[in-house]
Amino acid sequence: MTKAIVLIVAVVWVLAMVVAIKLAYFPSAKDAYFAMDERSLQRAPAGLVLIRPTHFSPAVFRRGVVRGQSRIMGREVSLRDMIAVAWQVDAARVAMPPGAPTNNFDFIVTVGEPRKQLQKAIRNLFGYSADKETIETEVLALKVEDPALPGLTVSTESEKEGTDFKKGRIYITHMRLKELTGEFEQILKAPVVDETSLTNCYDFSVAWNAQILMRLSRESTARPALDKLLGSWGLGFEPDTASLEMLVVKKQY
Repeated sequence: MTKAIVLIVAVVWVLAMVVAIKLAYFPSAKDAYFAMDERSLQRAPAGLVLIRPTHFSPAVFRRGVVRGQSRIMGREVSLRDMIAVAWQVDAARVAMPPGAPTNNFDFIVTVGEPRKQLQKAIRNLFGYSADKETIETEVLALKVEDPALPGLTVSTESEKEGTDFKKGRIYITHMRLKELTGEFEQILKAPVVDETSLTNCYDFSVAWNAQILMRLSRESTARPALDKLLGSWGLGFEPDTASLEMLVVKKQY
């Protein structure tokens, strides 16, 4: 009889903990808290630590992360992106474990040390821990495909690095290609390494409008759009492996 009572108490305790987690991390919340502007974030009540599956319709230009004073919010973001925010790394350098959720989430934290609170919430809700490790991982290697490098012009030493927007194009001056790998990683959500062996600074331009931005923002069209751009410069990506420092996410329980 004593064992049965202990078992019942244990089951009740576990159920109570599950309910507590749901109340803590899936409470009802006004959608106004998730408007993509800092002013709305600052108006949200203090003391929130909230993660929920998103119910917003996919909207490329209304998703992302907003940061405020001791506050942080994300709308319609992947678990990988949320972990990147919490641990302050690029999403491309986050190694997710097999079986991780693939749906998107909303989150908001309006307490002190918001990133640490978000880390704690992710651990409690999903059972994940994360630590930086140097591992052999799959990468996209930027390589020269056409030695003529059409679309790229070697800039002179007297030129200054800069950008200018004119008539639907962004003009970039005096930039090394390796400085673009971080931008490519953000677009592709994958590690990118420079294997062009090119050390010059270049001048080049990129067509830029809402349609191109949309293609680069969507996972299904980002790679083809970037491949087309790089091809016009005589460059391309090849799959490879490299030893990189990554934030390795592991299941604790």
